[in-house]
Amino acid sequence: MVYIPPSHSDRAVDVGLKRRQPDLSRHLSTEARARLPNPIKSIWKVAQVKPGTINMGNGDPHHTLYPVCEMNFVVPSLDEQDPVQSWRQGTGDQQVISSYKDEPCALSLRTAMAYGAGAGLKHVRDALAELNDRIHAPPNHTVSLSLGNADALTKCFRLLGNPGDSFLCEEFTFSAMTNAALPLGIDWVPIRMDKDGLIPSDMEKVLANWDDATQGKRPHVLYTIPCSQNPTGSTLSLERRRQIYQIARDWDVIILEDDPYYFLQYDLDIRSSTVEQYGFTRAMAEVLPRSFLSMDNDGRVMRLDSFSKVLAPGMRLGWVTCNDFFGEKLDMLTDSSSQHPHGLGQAFIAELLGNRGWGIDGFMKWVSSLCREYERRRNLFMDVFRREVVNTGLASAEAPQSGMFVWIKINLDCHPRYRAVVDAGLPGSAVSNTAELMDELFRKLLECGLVMMPASTFAIVDRPGHSATDSHIADRVNYLRATFVGTDETIENGLAIFGRGLEEFFCH
Repeated sequence: MVYIPPSHSDRAVDVGLKRRQPDLSRHLSTEARARLPNPIKSIWKVAQVKPGTINMGNGDPHHTLYPVCEMNFVVPSLDEQDPVQSWRQGTGDQQVISSYKDEPCALSLRTAMAYGAGAGLKHVRDALAELNDRIHAPPNHTVSLSLGNADALTKCFRLLGNPGDSFLCEEFTFSAMTNAALPLGIDWVPIRMDKDGLIPSDMEKVLANWDDATQGKRPHVLYTIPCSQNPTGSTLSLERRRQIYQIARDWDVIILEDDPYYFLQYDLDIRSSTVEQYGFTRAMAEVLPRSFLSMDNDGRVMRLDSFSKVLAPGMRLGWVTCNDFFGEKLDMLTDSSSQHPHGLGQAFIAELLGNRGWGIDGFMKWVSSLCREYERRRNLFMDVFRREVVNTGLASAEAPQSGMFVWIKINLDCHPRYRAVVDAGLPGSAVSNTAELMDELFRKLLECGLVMMPASTFAIVDRPGHSATDSHIADRVNYLRATFVGTDETIENGLAIFGRGLEEFFCH
């Protein structure tokens, strides 16, 4: 198959963004500056350069003593037109891809099961770099493997943050990750959102109005989930991405682009003619959102991808794409902490994306089929939601463009016990009992046998005094996050319980 780079019609707009490479060293944390390379790993890397080198330096168990010589992975056959549906229904063919220790394969188990370097094995990194090139066409970037996005993010926080630093993030975000930065002494500064995601003008306002004397060092990192933002489900438009990237350039901000839901996009207008002529990778690249990485001529984007949403979360395998300078520092941290990702996962990915497996184009065919199935579940969720919930007038929601979540707004102003204080005293303080009522609603639904995640779980509370003219986030937590990726039965039964529980809650 002939590979033709993505023909983003708007890429010419980004030509004006090119300029002399900025000095990125100032963004490193004190820990990252002080960290030394793992000397054993440094020697190991040198030993890999010359084939046939006799290595008597490392304490690796010899491959003849590995208690495994072959691994077989049974995966869906991509000869099916819709492989996801065929796999679910058990009607499609299967394909067996194998890893061997002593026979030819994409990645020998001799290599996969041995010690490696923090960046991961070159064969796997090269395959993912090719996938990146065909989807994002990023300039001058390198790939390092991770144990999923959570592992990668916590390392990025350590790489870039010092105690007392402030990082930017969406005002509602994945708290499991933002909490990981708190013990490092990093404070979070929330950026306001609307139904379309992070508001660029609010990001610029925060940076422009920052007072170093009272607030400390101006934020130099933005953590964002641009596609199916967790928890709100919003996806940034191309125009907002451009604006955010330009603001990041103007204020010298590093962008941590956490994008585990990137490949789960819906209502895509995939051209069958492109699939027939060039394959699924080219066809998907034409319709997937432009990433921050694809715009990054400065090297200020660290993009995090994961197989957790498109293959299996238990694989704990993802990849970080960034400039060579940050990549080297990240690898040094990995070499002296978690070490390289697990060999079994790397062997599987090497075979899956290799010539004897799906290949990259087959992987993208699976992704395209997966999108259709999740889109069907999203549509079912919205249909049942309209039937069971919207008619009550007590809640509303918009269909997300991507991902796994629906952000449900609860119309608390209709509740008989809702109260809002006209004069709350301190500017910017909470003026309503929204948080208390939402806590009651959560417990009510739990009693009914339903769990939805309350917005307060994801709310980033700013430090006192900042953005005092804006409404307090506690007055805006009248939302619940629900997922639509369960079975049809789960969706039907869950939303029926939700509708009844809402009505009972609003009656008391």
